[in-house]
Amino acid sequence: MINSKLGNNIFLLFIASAFFSAAVLLHQKNPMPKLELQMQDKAVNINQDALRIFSLGNKRLISSLIWVQTLLQSDEIKYKNNDGNNWMYLRFKAIASLDPHFYYNYLWGGMYLSIIKDDMNAAADIFDQGLQYYPEDYELNYRQGFNYYFELGEFEKGLSYLSKIENHPKTPLSIKLIINKLRFETTLNFDLALNYLYHNIQREKDPVLQNKLVNDFYALKAERDLDCLNNKKENCDYRDAEGNSYLKTENGWLAPRKFQPYRIHIPKR
Repeated sequence: MINSKLGNNIFLLFIASAFFSAAVLLHQKNPMPKLELQMQDKAVNINQDALRIFSLGNKRLISSLIWVQTLLQSDEIKYKNNDGNNWMYLRFKAIASLDPHFYYNYLWGGMYLSIIKDDMNAAADIFDQGLQYYPEDYELNYRQGFNYYFELGEFEKGLSYLSKIENHPKTPLSIKLIINKLRFETTLNFDLALNYLYHNIQREKDPVLQNKLVNDFYALKAERDLDCLNNKKENCDYRDAEGNSYLKTENGWLAPRKFQPYRIHIPKR
């Protein structure tokens, strides 16, 4: 009787060991898939009001710690929902609520949201918050202007920021020329744009830049004159910027030479 029970127990132990070994072997050959959560799903964002209340006079320290943690955890996954719940946007807003004079939170935060996360509205909000404290800052106005004009398609709004830095000491001529071109695209004021180009041609000493300015002036004047001639308006100029006569053909008036329209191509998003 005892031997019979002992034999049964040994047999059951053998069966259990066999099943366990088989389970281990199957697990090794067919491992369970790893569950990897994106930062958007696992990031912790604390309520801004709660942060201010519990900071207990250590706002700058806490904001710096959150800033460093955010940079360490930053990801490169685009955020397309446009609902204001981008985890990095919420972090930058929290930092701004604790330390509103933290300049690089606005500059680098806005740039990261725009360039890496592709969240243009969130970037615009961060830049705008920064401009409340640094309204004349060159970089913030420059980034916000291009963000609104080229990324969000709000041309007049973008131009308003860029116009603020047009005469800034840091603004190179190349940016000034872009601003003039954007202003023309927004207003279609030929005379204003031509006047700007004319004065820069007189002042520019670099032969390469001066040649570009001359070509831009030729293109803009030709477009204005040909529109006048082909639409049979009054007081049209019959000569181009080089003093050559425009050509009348069966299909209308043409310029003596080819020119590139005075425009900036804005890619559609």
